[in-house]
Order: sequence, then C-alpha cells, then structure tokens
Amino acid sequence: MKIKQVRAAMSGGMIRDMDLRLVLADLDQMDWSRLRHAYGSAEDVPALLRDLASAVEETAAEAEQELWSSIVHQGTVYTATAVAVPFLARLVVEGVRQSALVGMLGVIAESVDEHDLPVPGAARRAVADHLGLLLPLLADNDREVRRTTVWTVAQCRSAAGPDARTALRARWAAESDPAVRADVLTACALLDPDAAEELCSAVLAGNEPAPVQVAALLVTADCGLPWNRDATARVTTLVPLERHGFGALWEREPLQALAKALHTRGEVDAAIDVVGSALGRAVALRLQGSEHAQAAITEARWAAESLARRSRTAPARLLPELLPLLDDPATAADVIPLLRTWCQPAPAAVPALLAIAQGDGESADEALAALVCLGVPEATWLLARHLADRPRALKAAYHLATGETRTPSRGDTAGEDRTPLPCDPELLDAIRVRLAVEPPHERGSVFGGGAAAANEPVYLSGLLAAWGKSARSALPELLAALPRHPLPVSRALAGVADPQADAHVIEALQAQARQGPSTTRQAAASALHSLTGDADPLISVLSEPLAKRGNTLDHTVTAAASLGEAARPLLPLLHTLLAEPPQSRETVPMIRAALGAAALVWELTGDEQAVLPVIQEGLGRVSHAWGQETVKRAAEVACLLGPTAEPLVPHLLPLLDDPDLSPALVLVLTSIFPEADTLAGLARTTLADRVLAAARPGSYARSASAVLKACVALGPTAFTDAQFDMIRSLADGDRRIVGAGLQDQIILGDEHFRADARKVLRTLAVGPLSS
Repeated sequence: MKIKQVRAAMSGGMIRDMDLRLVLADLDQMDWSRLRHAYGSAEDVPALLRDLASAVEETAAEAEQELWSSIVHQGTVYTATAVAVPFLARLVVEGVRQSALVGMLGVIAESVDEHDLPVPGAARRAVADHLGLLLPLLADNDREVRRTTVWTVAQCRSAAGPDARTALRARWAAESDPAVRADVLTACALLDPDAAEELCSAVLAGNEPAPVQVAALLVTADCGLPWNRDATARVTTLVPLERHGFGALWEREPLQALAKALHTRGEVDAAIDVVGSALGRAVALRLQGSEHAQAAITEARWAAESLARRSRTAPARLLPELLPLLDDPATAADVIPLLRTWCQPAPAAVPALLAIAQGDGESADEALAALVCLGVPEATWLLARHLADRPRALKAAYHLATGETRTPSRGDTAGEDRTPLPCDPELLDAIRVRLAVEPPHERGSVFGGGAAAANEPVYLSGLLAAWGKSARSALPELLAALPRHPLPVSRALAGVADPQADAHVIEALQAQARQGPSTTRQAAASALHSLTGDADPLISVLSEPLAKRGNTLDHTVTAAASLGEAARPLLPLLHTLLAEPPQSRETVPMIRAALGAAALVWELTGDEQAVLPVIQEGLGRVSHAWGQETVKRAAEVACLLGPTAEPLVPHLLPLLDDPDLSPALVLVLTSIFPEADTLAGLARTTLADRVLAAARPGSYARSASAVLKACVALGPTAFTDAQFDMIRSLADGDRRIVGAGLQDQIILGDEHFRADARKVLRTLAVGPLSS
C-alpha cells in the first residue's frame, strides 16, 4: 500500500482523555538508542509516541509525520519498528489518531522490505500479535476506521489467526456500507479463501451494490474461481469500475487487475474479452455523452496497454475496439501512442492518423510518429514539411532509420529484419535546413516535445549517418554544425563523407580532434579513424584518460577496443590498469573498465596471466552494487578465452543456481568445453534446465537474449522433447518474456526476442515452427 495514500486517507483522529502513563508504561524501559530506524538511532521514538497523544493538533500531527518518515520510511521497517508496534496498538485502542495509526500498523504488516531485523517477518508478527486489540475496531462507528482496520488485518496474511477470520465473517454479516463490505470480501480472499468463495457466489447471484460486485469479480479472478461470459458481461455493465470507490486501499486499478489475474491463470481469451468489452462500453458511453465516458476510456485504455505488455495476442484483438476513439479529437490522444508501440499493422487507422498529423500541436506530432512507425509512405513527406514542429515523429524516424525499431509485419515474420527508412530527397532537404538553424542562446524547456525536442541534433545527424553517402549533399550543413554539436555530427560525417573526395571534411575533423573537451576530441578522432583508418589521433586522445583514470574510464576502454589491432600502442597503459590492486576498483565503472581492458589485452596478446585475475575478480562481485551485471560482463570476457578460461570453473559453478546469471555462465562453460558431453561434470541437458529456467516473464531484453544464445551454444543434443517444447513456448506462447525496461520498448523488445527464438528453433533443427 502506498504510504502517501494511507496518510492522505487517515490523517487526524480524536484525542481522548486517558492515563498516558498506563498506556506507555514500559516505554522507557527499552534501550531505544540501540534500536535503529531510517535516520539512525531510535532514541527519539519515545518522545514521538508521547506526542501522538498531545492535545495540540500541530504537535500530534508532526509526531505522526516523523514516525511515518522514520520507522516506516517509504515502506521499509527497522529494528525500532517492531518494538514500537505494541505502543501504537495501545494508542489506537485509546482513540488516538485511529485511522492513521491503524493504517501505519497495516503498512508495517505489509512490508517485506526489512532492514536488519533479527528475525525475518518480526514486524508483521508484532502486528499480528496485537490484532486482539484491533479487531473490535471492525465495528467502530467511523467508516474509515472500519475500512482501515479490515485492510490492516488482511496485511497480516498467514500470521493472522482464526480469531481474525471469525471477526471478518462477523463483520460481513453485520456490515451495511458497500465499500466496507467490499473490503471485507477482499480481506477474506487473503485470509479465508473458503469463505471468500462462498461470499462471491452469493454476491454474483444476488443484487449487491456495485463496489461489492467489483470486489467479488476481483476475488473470483484472483482465487481461480470459475469465470464465464456472465462475469465478463457484469464487468461491462459496471465500467468504469474505478468510479465505485473500491481499490484505493488495496492499490488496485480494478479493470487492469482483473485482466492481469485472468491472464496469469492462463485464461487469455477471458482477459482479452474483459478488456475488449470494456473498450466497447467506453465508446458507447462517449456516444451517449455520459459523464462517465472519459473515466471509462482512461480506465479501459490503461487496461488494454497493460494487457498488451503481457499478452502477445492482445494487441491484434484489441486494436479494432480502440480505433473508434480516433474519430474524436478528445479521445484520439488516448489511442495514438498505442498504435506507435504495439507493433501491429493498422491500415484502418491510417486515414484518421493522416488527418490528425496535418493539424497542430502534440496530437499531430504523435499521429505522425505513429505513421512513421507503421511504415506509411505519406509519413516521409509529412515529416519533411513539418520537421520543425514534429520532434516525436523525428525521433521515430531516427529509430527506424538506424534499425532500433521496425515497421510491423503483415505476415508471420513479426520482428524479422525489414527495410529501414530510406533516404528521401525532400526530407533530406528539410534536415539540411534544420541543421543550419542557429540554436537559441537560452536552451528551451524539454517539455515542449519532451526529450525528443532537446535531442533534435542527435536525430537529424543520426538520420544522415544512417543514409550514408546518399546524404553527401548535407556535408556543408554538417560541417557548419560541427562546432555546435560535435558528438552527433562527427558520427554523421564518418558515415556520410567520402574520404577520397572530401578532404575538407578530414581537415575539419582533424582540427576538432585537437581542441575542446576530451569527449568531443574523441568523437572527432573516432570519425577520422572510421574515414581514413588513421588511428593516431584517437590513440592520442585516449592515452590521457587511460593514464589519469577518471569517471569516463570505462567509455575510454570501449573506444580503445573499437581500434582492434591499432590499439597496440595503448598496451602499456592497459597492462598498468590490469595490474592495479582490486581495492582500486571498488566502483562499477572502474571494474567494468578493467574487464574491458582485459578483453582487449587478451585480443592483442593472448596473455592469460594478465587477464584471468581480473575476470575472477569480476565473477566475485556478485554481492556488490550492480553485481550481477558485473558478473555477466566478466563472463563475456571469459568466453573470449575459450579453454584457457578453465581455471575459472571453480568460481563459475557456485553461481549457476542464480537464474539471472546461469545463461552467461553456461556460455562460458561451453566455450571452455566446446565438444564435451559434460561440462565441468554437468550434463548438457542439466545445464539446459538451468538456462531455460532463466527465461521468465518480466525479463529485460538483454537477459532474454542471453537465454537464446546459451541454447544455441549447448547444441541440439542438449535438449529433451520437453525442453524443445519450452523453447517453442518462448517463440509462440502468448505470455511475453520481455517485460522490463522502457515501457514503450517492451512490446518491440519481445517481438524481437520472439523472432530470435524462432531462429534458434531453426538453428537447432527441431522441426517445423508452430503457426
């Protein structure tokens, strides 16, 4: 539960006369200085607990605020938290700030973020031990006290005893307020599933108020109770579900939660039907002019977006339900971003998008960006004519031209490589005009077009670089822009210029490589190397940060690696970096720089004595900050060594049980023992189990890709029929595997992963792909 919601809903509370000394009798018997909270010693907690009962509201409110900040800081609990629970419970019984303090106890019980607690779950256990004091509040006259108490009891989960379950059943029988009844039913689902099933059946068969019906539908989905068309129809009549006032305490958006629960339990069609019906209802409410129309649209649109990030079949099935919203300017903005990110052909949407894209404002920019992503031919000339005020569309064109995104397929090759945005003369001319525009002296806000507007030079230059020599006519504008935007323009010049015919470009880059900050000199020197093959300017630029170290050392080593054999003059500096003691590499950039240097030194010299200790050091960083990423990088370097990396095996094997690391480590083992049936005593089929266990929904794209690489490395003989079926499921199952990262890149990332999984199946020669 969000702390902010609890505090907003539960502030205040009546202060009654009481014997404070009795309630806080043993408060000073604790050595609070030995207990800790978010800010260190908890010696200030006794005074704060006393101040909660102050007759001065300002004093009591300030004490409450301090306790929220210290003993339940952003939901984290500490050693002082569990010790404070009995006193908070006693204060509640005496009527002190009841809603707020009961809510605080609920947040304590809910927390799984424990800091130095001697026994895991001790804070929740402390709340559960004092439920006897709280359960009478289920019958309190104050509706908010009843609601908050129900929620807090539920947060004790399995620690709540039979008395709690009995009290909830009794409250259901006595309660008349719909919102409280909804809360009780939800709490029963967590503490007393048998009772919840019985109550749900009665609710859905009867005529309970809307909040109770919403709760019953959610419990039905959560608890695996039968779902049918009648349940879907019930949802449709209640849309928008949020208006019924249920969900805030439980941190749930009802429609989105329903779809997620149904999809999680494998009922894909039901999940999609629920959201599709809600979208249809939202459209109908808009046509009726209902006051609930916009809330219904917002709710259904968010549920559709969330489900599309989980289900591969959802976008194609939900898109027709969304398209009617394009006809109304007031609702089109809710749909356009989905057309851009769902990777679905949408020919029916093109006429409306073209009309919107020729208008003004943010919607026009979003519509044009969607047209670019959909691969609509008219998008190119529209972008050319409106380039100055279409920053999002320019960004979309850049990503398409550079291959970072792809237009959706109309066949069965979703995610396969397709032609990027081609060079267009009219758009090329428009880019030249924009490059020639002098930037304002004061940088404008990024909110007018977002980061896309601020990054315009990057996208303009990037488009030209992607087009290569087809964009040579833009060389004058690029050269003029080089002093203003040296990083992106240097990269563009490397791709656009002809080294045989454009000596003036080489001279400009040589001048740029001799002046200014090291980052801009490095960009120009890298461009020179790409154009001419002359590595000397880049060697000169890189030598300084390699010698002095610094925050950009890992980037410097990466740039050195791009030189390949030409990096040999840097070997003394690289060897010095590798020879430094491990304590000099405590930060992530430093260990990554050392690992990058190890890879380059191995490539140039094959000196395992220099590189093995650094790789071993990286493998040992698993418990450090960003440790898993460091281990993965160390594994990448170890793969380069092949059988020479065998001394690292004792350091690899203990890490194999971590599913986040196992694909990278299996790749190392296959490089060390490329032909062996068993790798370090482990059968390839056993390692295949480890690798496939890492292919979990919600993965980052890079982690998911590592699973496929490890499968290929293990080879077809490693996999049983059941394991092949698992790979087929990765390729053709409904559940997306990529589910983490930038929200607008998740679907695209998963479509790429899906295509790669199909390629892996073909590589392993396991038979025809499923349709």
